[in-house]
Amino acid sequence: MKNVVFRSERYGVEVFEGGVRRELTVYKTLIGYGGTSKIKEAPDEELRREYNGLERVCRSRTVKAYYAKCEFEGQIRAEIRLPDDCVSVKILPESARKKVRFADGRVIAETDGTLYFVIQINGDIYGGLCVFLDKKRNITFDKKHIIEFREGIYTAENCEYIRIDEHGNPVIDGIESDTLIYVGEGAVVNAAIELVGVKNVEIAGTGIITLLNRCIGAENEFESDINWGLFRYYAKPNILVRSGSENIKISGVTLDCEFRGIVLRNSKNIAINNVKIFASPENADGINCYNTSSLLVEDCYIQSKDDCFCMYNACDSIPTLFDEGYENAVAVCRDVEFRNCILTTNCRPFVFGGHATGDTDPRCLIENIYVHDVEIIDTPVWLNCNNEIFSYYWTSVIRILSQSQQLVRNLRFENITVDVTKGYYGKIFHLHVRSDEEASYTESRGYRIENILFKNIAIRGNIENLYPSIIKCIEKENVEDEPCISDVTFDGVTLGNRLISYDDMRIEGNVSGVEIK
Repeated sequence: MKNVVFRSERYGVEVFEGGVRRELTVYKTLIGYGGTSKIKEAPDEELRREYNGLERVCRSRTVKAYYAKCEFEGQIRAEIRLPDDCVSVKILPESARKKVRFADGRVIAETDGTLYFVIQINGDIYGGLCVFLDKKRNITFDKKHIIEFREGIYTAENCEYIRIDEHGNPVIDGIESDTLIYVGEGAVVNAAIELVGVKNVEIAGTGIITLLNRCIGAENEFESDINWGLFRYYAKPNILVRSGSENIKISGVTLDCEFRGIVLRNSKNIAINNVKIFASPENADGINCYNTSSLLVEDCYIQSKDDCFCMYNACDSIPTLFDEGYENAVAVCRDVEFRNCILTTNCRPFVFGGHATGDTDPRCLIENIYVHDVEIIDTPVWLNCNNEIFSYYWTSVIRILSQSQQLVRNLRFENITVDVTKGYYGKIFHLHVRSDEEASYTESRGYRIENILFKNIAIRGNIENLYPSIIKCIEKENVEDEPCISDVTFDGVTLGNRLISYDDMRIEGNVSGVEIK
């Protein structure tokens, strides 16, 4: 059996609480590498055959990062020992600097509440340390069914709840309604968790749910500086919720992913809080949703290779993400709040729309989305790759896309900071109703994007290479129900020390009501 826990001594972390000292475990994890790669395929045929998740030549690579975590009750002080080669330190996000400082060769943090922060050394956005200090919360063991993981390492070899499925994935499934899955401090669960058509299920704790040992490089504990970021065709997300599941809570856990973090399909009334996600291979989203309503995401840390958070109305091409056998899909995402999170990605932090069915009666719909108080700490996508076509078509920080007759409306983004990484040649905003010719994948022409607000958004850092933001719609077609983009407001959106302007945008096609104030 491959290792399921990857520890490191590169950093040292000790915490002091109520006069008691604890040395925390520092774990290795993987994050996506955002630099260019001239290698166009995996190094040998065996790897290409096993890690065939995208069924195409893939250039994704991963690099090591590190994290330490604990929960506490009163007030806590953390002291972080840095590597011997450290000559400079950067602490992210900016809001954490009120409680975290660099002094006497150490990083010191003091808090009486939950605090997440990242330490980068020597100007390198890779190989840093994430520290997660979680204020202890009471978890009520009042469900009809309890699946409990206390301190220890759990695999299919020693745990009755974990089975190996027909594709070799370790999974916990067959879960009944009214169940608590508790992953406590010090617990490491080597399995994906799948919820199918259940109600009133909670996944909680401060332990680790990991599939990292299934990644390339695990056999030598990721000794190489850069590994291939590929995944198997039937790879599982760490948590999959589907088929009409309702009243689901996911809190506290850390997800080390082979593929995606949390995937939601045809479900509603879901709360995700204080979850830490590391999703490193190509196409690996942090939280990926379709047909999901009444969703709250708050106080999370998401580091992904692909989108941090995305919402669609139809499935993509990954087999394990089909909601097989479910016939009651309503093709609607609505009533979503995403707040108080820290994000970093090699792709796009936010994507709304895109995948849809093409139906018009009823029409695929995404509406009533509120994203606020979010810090985007890095944007390391295709660094130093000044490719105009790629930057125009694929990049963005906030992407709102209508394809396959999709209606996207009533989205609000407020109080967001974006730190643009040096070498980033992407754009910030991308609103696009696409034509048949422009549509990506197997999609067709879009329909409408309406009533979008961007308020108090600060874009800073290395902004000199940014491409213009895009607001583009199909030209008028002289039909009664024509596609359009309408009522888009930028209120207090700044680029560096100035307000964004129309000169920072490319506005094309049937677009009306774009206002800057």
